[in-house]
Amino acid sequence: MATDHATESTPPRETTVKKSITLRRSVVEEIEERAGARGFSNFIDAAAEHWLALLRAREIVEEHEHRVGPLPKEALEEARRAWRGE
Repeated sequence: MATDHATESTPPRETTVKKSITLRRSVVEEIEERAGARGFSNFIDAAAEHWLALLRAREIVEEHEHRVGPLPKEALEEARRAWRGE
């Protein structure tokens, strides 16, 4: 059921939806250790948002490769070095 109130992790006017999910016990325990039982939903929301951003980034790369061909190996190595701060 959607609600009209914002939480700490959702911007104003963004609705939330209550869902039931099944997770491995070890994952739940680690999330609760890191976020506390009350921060569980925020943690899962942030993790899902991060994963979706990674998927969108991959789609951008795939679209680019479809239009102009694969990224040159030199460009990939340069990006990896920049990512590592080299």
